[in-house]
Amino acid sequence: MATLRQPGASLTRACQFCRARKIKCDNERPQCASCVNHNRQCIYTRDPPKQRPSRALIDAAQEEKRALQEVLLSLKNADDETRSRILDSLTLEEDSTVPLPSPTLTSAPGNNASEALSSESNPINDISPDNHHPYDTASTASEKHIATFISRDESGAIRIFGPTSNLHDESPGDANHLDVAQNPVGRADTSNRYQLIASAALQRQREHDLRKHETIGGIPAELAMHLLDLHWNRQHHTYHLTYRPAFMRDLADGGPYCSEFLLNAVFGCCSKFSERLEVREDPTLPETAGKMFFDRCDDLLAEQSLLETSSIPTITGLLLLGATFNAKGRTSKGWLYVGYALRMVYDLGLHLDCKEVSGNAEDVEIRRRVFWGAFICDKLQSLYFGRPFMIPLRDTHVSWDLMDTLEENELWTPYVDPKTTSQCGDLARQQNAIRLFSITTFQQLCSLSQIMTVIIDHFYFVGANPESARQYLGMVDEKLALWYQNLPTDLRFEPWKSSKHIPAPNTLILHTIYWALVILLHRPFIKNGHLWTANTSTGHSWERCVMAARNITSLSLAYQSAYSLRRANYMLSYALYVACTIHARNRVVRESTRRGDLSSPLTVCLRCLDELAVPNCGVSVPAKIIRRLMRANDIPDVSGPALNVEGVLPPLDINLSLQMFPNTSMSPGELDHYQNIAELPPFIEDLDSLFGFMRDFDGAYTENG
Repeated sequence: MATLRQPGASLTRACQFCRARKIKCDNERPQCASCVNHNRQCIYTRDPPKQRPSRALIDAAQEEKRALQEVLLSLKNADDETRSRILDSLTLEEDSTVPLPSPTLTSAPGNNASEALSSESNPINDISPDNHHPYDTASTASEKHIATFISRDESGAIRIFGPTSNLHDESPGDANHLDVAQNPVGRADTSNRYQLIASAALQRQREHDLRKHETIGGIPAELAMHLLDLHWNRQHHTYHLTYRPAFMRDLADGGPYCSEFLLNAVFGCCSKFSERLEVREDPTLPETAGKMFFDRCDDLLAEQSLLETSSIPTITGLLLLGATFNAKGRTSKGWLYVGYALRMVYDLGLHLDCKEVSGNAEDVEIRRRVFWGAFICDKLQSLYFGRPFMIPLRDTHVSWDLMDTLEENELWTPYVDPKTTSQCGDLARQQNAIRLFSITTFQQLCSLSQIMTVIIDHFYFVGANPESARQYLGMVDEKLALWYQNLPTDLRFEPWKSSKHIPAPNTLILHTIYWALVILLHRPFIKNGHLWTANTSTGHSWERCVMAARNITSLSLAYQSAYSLRRANYMLSYALYVACTIHARNRVVRESTRRGDLSSPLTVCLRCLDELAVPNCGVSVPAKIIRRLMRANDIPDVSGPALNVEGVLPPLDINLSLQMFPNTSMSPGELDHYQNIAELPPFIEDLDSLFGFMRDFDGAYTENG
């Protein structure tokens, strides 16, 4: 009898007479019992080897199983309307695969009836005509072979070096069994989820002990807690960059997630929202708020060589500072700080969602938040400046299924400084506390930022042409509409339809960004847009732009009436600018403004921008340009005097911006002898050269006449 196949043995053969399968070893030719009885020699033939499934086939089968399980889970947790929508979106292809509806709707734990989006249900699938978008992120992290980019140095520390690097050293063990942290919504580790929520609740109670300290971060504890309260009330809920339980714990006890640099960055960035004189360098100039903290951050970057070693607190601090410097008009510094942070994201492997890199549940949670916060900052800054982004969709291998959902249903009211009385109007405007839906809103912003990436990728890159871009217009527009249609009920708000209770600021910002994207998608194809051609119909795109501009104006007024714009996110100003590019092309709006109508959308937007320029002094520069162009087109400005904050603004990066948009009336060299924006001649026609993707809105460039 033959033994089991040994190394070097031949493959399995079968006897031609009885088909008895034997294994022929090198030194033995076994006979089957049937041939022995018939006194004949077995004649063996080589059978073709069995086809073993490849790793790709196994992964595909696992992914199909996961997809089917996710559909079943979605159907189980959905209401009747959502269940019908999911079933209608399912189609059985010829290869018997079942594509998931996009996006998949499930119920997030701790979110009641709110719907959460899983990162694995990609909102931009099927974006290209052949239904295979090059940046498809629908597959799981294991399919992306994350282990290929994980290396260990001689000391055993994990480093992020890909296989092309001469520093790459393969991780020990089977890479195929790498423990991936990415989990579909509803199948995350329940014990970790509950543990994080419980820890967050306990840590929230411990925060009160910090108020007993004399100083925090070198300043009086009362002032420090005032600034932290401002941060947690507004700035935190937009990007979720600072994980509150870990930040406040390490602030009190010392730890890796709260550094002196990050603390001063938080102090400096939220100082612009404070009315206290002690946070200003010059008590008479609100624009100087936080300067002492910004200077301290600069000192720490140099003293501690923070740009030489990547860390999560440094990434977070740089992203917060970058966004704030952009809002203050210090565009080069803001751009560079965000760029440093995004490089560190890759250096730490935050784009790889695996436990071998991430560590325990809290580390996984923090890395996910910081990565997606960085991804959103990257895309918003790209829009704001009209410059390329750094993190492509193909590098988004991280789930946005956050396990700590404590802040989801927290009640929120606008922060009122107990030491001042001028802000009491905030509570008068918003008597009742409202739910934040902070996690769901953040997840929806993550999803929207992916669509944002596709818009930039297809319509706003050097070399974009009408023929190649137009084929994507309908598909991307459909994805935007689907995103809006699938918004959870708790996040829906349409002030132009009803007087529903106004949601929290983070939800309002989400809506304004969405409508700004509608304009950015369609504006290139309206008359005199950069992808417009005379032989194509532009009626639909023009209608979408007009509707979106009107809705941005309505949302901004709702924001102003409920909370004032004194503490609004600077991206609201960008949405207002984008709306102005449409209002100023609209004949009806221009005529209304010329008549001095105070309710003219253009006038309303300018009033909002003036209020936004108080905390975000950089907003005053493009607002001044809009007023100058209005004067050039004989449109009177009845919005009131513009705020004079020019004295604290550094020179705007005109030359660098003009290089991105060559179709202007002046070359960069011709601008050298102009010292500031006020001296620019009135014949510059292209606002893009001064503010992101904004196109010219000279009176002659109007879609409807």
